[in-house]
Amino acid sequence: MSSSSSSPPSPLLGTPYILAQSTPTSSQTHLTQITPSLCSNLSAFKALLRSSRALDDSIALRLNRVSALHRSFSNPDGDSCDSFWNELTTRWNERTRVLAFCDQVHLDQARTLPIPTADSTRIEKGLDHDRLTTQGRGETEVEVKRRQLRTETNVEAIIRARSLDLFLSRCPYHPQQPAPMPLPGYTTDNSLTPGDAVARRGRDGRGRVNWNG
Repeated sequence: MSSSSSSPPSPLLGTPYILAQSTPTSSQTHLTQITPSLCSNLSAFKALLRSSRALDDSIALRLNRVSALHRSFSNPDGDSCDSFWNELTTRWNERTRVLAFCDQVHLDQARTLPIPTADSTRIEKGLDHDRLTTQGRGETEVEVKRRQLRTETNVEAIIRARSLDLFLSRCPYHPQQPAPMPLPGYTTDNSLTPGDAVARRGRDGRGRVNWNG
């Protein structure tokens, strides 16, 4: 299969197929090939991300169920914590690769666009809902798409933080390793005091997930 010299391989994104009710290993997904055309369709792209993020909710439900089963023991089931951590980070890494891939797609598109004119930046008939509601302030279509991707990256950070908080509440002694891929544009803030680090476990100074602390 041939590919251009600069384009990264198309990533795969898992979406719910069977939301398992018991063990982590019974959760199944099917994988969707992410293509440049899908990156350009903001409505479809965001719907696919929402579907993938639903997997975090299904993992949380199963984690709660397993935690209840082991409540009579002094420590949680380490194997279960390992499985849930690996499953969570797999989903997070998939979405990180997709966000980075689509951002690169839009960058490549921007390099081939002509210099925008007043007419080219107006809202056109037939644009999808996301573009109709976001374009119109002198932005090119590619700039709108990249801004939407940054919004989705912020949403992803919130989803990760929520899932991490739940995971740590059920598996407080589990090491956060292997660490997930950092989100595009993610930077680590090391300005927390020791007291802040305890109070905001797993977060950086801005409340984002910190995988290095």
